[in-house]
Amino acid sequence: MFLHGSNNNELSLADFAREVASLRPQYIPRGREPSGPSFTFFRRRKDGSIEENLKARTEELSRLLFEVAQRHGQPALLIGFSSGAITAAALMARHPAPAAGAILLRPQIPFAENCFPDLTGTPVLIVSARNDERRKRSDAAGLVNLLMAANAEAEWHELACGHGLDPEGGDIELTRAWLAKRGS
Repeated sequence: MFLHGSNNNELSLADFAREVASLRPQYIPRGREPSGPSFTFFRRRKDGSIEENLKARTEELSRLLFEVAQRHGQPALLIGFSSGAITAAALMARHPAPAAGAILLRPQIPFAENCFPDLTGTPVLIVSARNDERRKRSDAAGLVNLLMAANAEAEWHELACGHGLDPEGGDIELTRAWLAKRGS
């Protein structure tokens, strides 16, 4: 399941999805919150902090995750970019059962409290950007620490690019390699 970033829609990750998972079922829902000319999965306050409606939105998306798991007989892998990565992390925190793991591109910790249940054996790839104008390095580092404390199999890479997907293809390359290591 691919989750897009702010000011985007379900089409914004379609090319990325084709590049990394062309032979797999793809679910690319649209965020319900208006964001600029497009959409996002949750609201932010004027200071950029995450609003409480992220919890409600993860409840809604968890139902879709359960449907996908039932339809395919196995849990879905969450792949999120930016606010979609925050949403995917929030799903892992609140509803990990229907998720096979996550790929989080330019993430941030979803909730202020230590929010992750036991995620023993759950694989998570985190890809941050060295020149990210919207995230601090500590956002990815803090998330990695929380995931590892929850016993997830967290792997972190940092690319030499800005907030957007790496124009040199680093996100695609890392995602493909990570999926291949897992036989996905």
